[in-house]
Amino acid sequence: TGWVRSDRLMDGHPLEMYFIDVGQGDAMFIVTPAGRKILVDGGRGDEAFQFLVWKYRLDLPNAEPVDIDLLAVTHTDDDHIAGLVSIIRHPLIRVRRIVHSGIAKFRSGVFDTALGDTEGEGSGRVLLTRHDGIEDLTRADLTATLQGWYDAVTQEPGLTYEAVDTRTGEIDVGDPAVTIRVLGPRLVSHPNHDDPVYLWLSSASKTVNGHSVVLRLDCGDVRVLLPGDLNTKGAAHLLSDAAFRAAADAHVLKAPHHGSHDYQKPFLEAVNPQISVVSSGEAPDHGHPRANFLGKIGQVSRSGDPLLFSTELIAMFAVDRDAEAPDADDPVDPTDPAMLGQARRRFKKRLNGIINVRTDGTNLYSARRVAAGYQFVTYGPIALAPRTEGL
Repeated sequence: TGWVRSDRLMDGHPLEMYFIDVGQGDAMFIVTPAGRKILVDGGRGDEAFQFLVWKYRLDLPNAEPVDIDLLAVTHTDDDHIAGLVSIIRHPLIRVRRIVHSGIAKFRSGVFDTALGDTEGEGSGRVLLTRHDGIEDLTRADLTATLQGWYDAVTQEPGLTYEAVDTRTGEIDVGDPAVTIRVLGPRLVSHPNHDDPVYLWLSSASKTVNGHSVVLRLDCGDVRVLLPGDLNTKGAAHLLSDAAFRAAADAHVLKAPHHGSHDYQKPFLEAVNPQISVVSSGEAPDHGHPRANFLGKIGQVSRSGDPLLFSTELIAMFAVDRDAEAPDADDPVDPTDPAMLGQARRRFKKRLNGIINVRTDGTNLYSARRVAAGYQFVTYGPIALAPRTEGL
């Protein structure tokens, strides 16, 4: 039992955005002002699932079911899709709609690449294989991760499953306060094929990342850009369209590809963010986020006081003295050579770093939890900064 000052309360429900620490991967959970629930990617492990269990107390005997109104799979790399299987399969989590990029991953030998059949050479090479409904896939052709995904999706009742691209336009989640636009992938026409195709971006990994589902979410005057693992080649392809350059402008950016070195400066300038969030982890270590990316994202910010969060860098640690270490009454000398062998084992991650960003459509608010006293470091209200001229 407690109380809250009435002048601290808002008149309506804000847009809630949770950037979940899933280690090396992506997972973002959104609750709209009308209570619609959106999940964008799910990481590699069960962290996103555990977040939902924690937030909605699904561990309690009388727990109510939770509806995920929209699940957006930006692309089919394991660190984005593998963690979604346990979410879809949980009996108290009901996924209503899945949107995806249309690019799956296949076992070796099924097609001429891991993503499907291609045609052409060099800059004219294109990827032809695209799926829309889950029935367009054959389970035996898929990688092991995608086979688990296929089983979960086909066993979920009442689920719609569809590929999206720039032709899709807006996605309706049943909340008039929120608009979601699909800004990527962008398919191209081909003289030999009736249906549009994907540009081949030099390799399978570059292609699946570069054709990530890119979403822009608007709430009031606030714009949020979610670009998946968009890379240099994929960003250049999208930026060649003037409509995308205009639409990429956003106040909040989920950093593309975990803050890797494979980014394009003109893309970051087109976004010109005010708050940026990098989702990355230390295992497996891909060197994310890269120092040059962190420097650049601050440089292209539209605010003199930009906020840059990293799920990996805010993860909280606690001292973990092992049995051989002296007790508290006998302080450890860190320079003692006998202690060097234990130094690397004295810290362990204790809490996942969840980054909160919220908005009432006019101002931004952000927060992260710290261990001391179950407190939050908070920022806001933050007025929306105008776009930087010349970027």
